[in-house]
Amino acid sequence: METPWLRHPTRRRFAFGIAAAVLAVLCVWPRHYVARAALFPQESASGLSGFLSQQGSGGGLAGLGALLGQRPAIETDLAVGRSNAVARDVAARLRLVGRPGFENLDRAEVRLRRKVDIAALRGSILQITAKDADPAFAKSLADAFAAAIQSRLAALTLGQSTQKRAVADNRMNEATLRLAKAQAALGRFREANKLAAPPAQLGVAVTQLGALQARLQAKRVELDILRQFATDQNLQVRAARAEIAGLEGEIAHAQAATGPNATNLAGMAQKSSEYFNLFRDEQFAQILYQIYSRYLETVTIEALSAPNNMEIIDPAYVDPARQYNAWAVGLLLMVLASALAAEAYLARP
Repeated sequence: METPWLRHPTRRRFAFGIAAAVLAVLCVWPRHYVARAALFPQESASGLSGFLSQQGSGGGLAGLGALLGQRPAIETDLAVGRSNAVARDVAARLRLVGRPGFENLDRAEVRLRRKVDIAALRGSILQITAKDADPAFAKSLADAFAAAIQSRLAALTLGQSTQKRAVADNRMNEATLRLAKAQAALGRFREANKLAAPPAQLGVAVTQLGALQARLQAKRVELDILRQFATDQNLQVRAARAEIAGLEGEIAHAQAATGPNATNLAGMAQKSSEYFNLFRDEQFAQILYQIYSRYLETVTIEALSAPNNMEIIDPAYVDPARQYNAWAVGLLLMVLASALAAEAYLARP
């Protein structure tokens, strides 16, 4: 604060004025343009998750559907949008390599990361913001990133669908074989014992208990699958356990209500017991067959709809609002603050 030029009011104010004027010009020149585009992920209510929610009444089967069939969160889309693969795809789409400032692929990727920002907004919206001195180039960047993100997500979805289909085919074959064996065994029992309507002839209790036991067995299998993906403290696992406990209570209540001499698991005759086991196995196999049949159908739909995983809700456009150079604005504020501080310091008694 003791330099001669700073002590001289005219020189001091002239220097600060020149600096402020230059920075004021640099705030708006060279002019930069901002282009934006917005994407929204397609959420499918169909599929295994929806089917299991219907079949499981919002219980453990719905939790299994959430693990197997639900779409990833927006954070996954954001990570894909910021990935190396998307940046290189944009460089290839716009043929940037070889242009000034984009001498090679690595340099092009670095510059693209500086020019383009991808953010997740509320409502699972993915917003792409591109900045450049050329409005047409900024718009082409936003448009290319939107297309590259769609393409990358489609490729990932297709790869996941291929893996899911392999698992579904394997499970479907097992479920089909299990169901065929269970139905054949039940048919042989009816023929051997000349029972046209086993449920009516052996008692309604057999059918009720068999259905409950089949559901209980399916729930236990479902719980085992859930525990492969989550811990015991997971809400879906806890919900499945609660549903299993409820089914066990229903079975115990049904057995107690029928009395010791009625048709129940403890005192039914040999034929009733044999039919009960066969009926339970057939019901369990039928449930698994329905689940994996719908899952296979869902995987096929996912593969066909992979290119439509993200919808462009706001095509690329150039923001008409005036854009200011942030660094110049910051320096201008610093110069103005310094000028005021100098005036206040030198005006002191």
